[in-house]
Amino acid sequence: MGMVKKGTQYIPCQHKKFRLRGVHPDWEMHPSWIAGIEALDAYNHWVAEVVMPIAFQWIEEHKADVYATVDDANKDDVGVVIAAAFDLVKGMSSYQNGMTRSNAYEEGLADGTWDPSMINPVWTGIVKKVRKDTHATFDAQKGVLKDSIR
Repeated sequence: MGMVKKGTQYIPCQHKKFRLRGVHPDWEMHPSWIAGIEALDAYNHWVAEVVMPIAFQWIEEHKADVYATVDDANKDDVGVVIAAAFDLVKGMSSYQNGMTRSNAYEEGLADGTWDPSMINPVWTGIVKKVRKDTHATFDAQKGVLKDSIR
């Protein structure tokens, strides 16, 4: 969904008929299932309409190098073009620096010294609120749902 290329041009929009928000009525499925599907849809929408346009702007700026290894039949295949671009990016300094730093990150996670307190503070705040509100909403229904809440 939302991963369309035509004439080597990424189309940065997703047609409304392919969105999953509101597809299931509130009464049809488990609330967590509906929330999960709608959360995946929101994530996909963000990737398709925010992240991928950034990637394809970079690809456009490096078009000759990216498409040099892509067969004509695959020039509009998003996955093939991203793979070709990724092969180039893996050799660049930002990616190499990140890979070098990933060892310290992995070690810090393993030994408990990693401090995530300044990592993605806005997203962290949203996650904490969503989790808290979700638990509170289910907890408020324990009287009728008993111990079936998982």
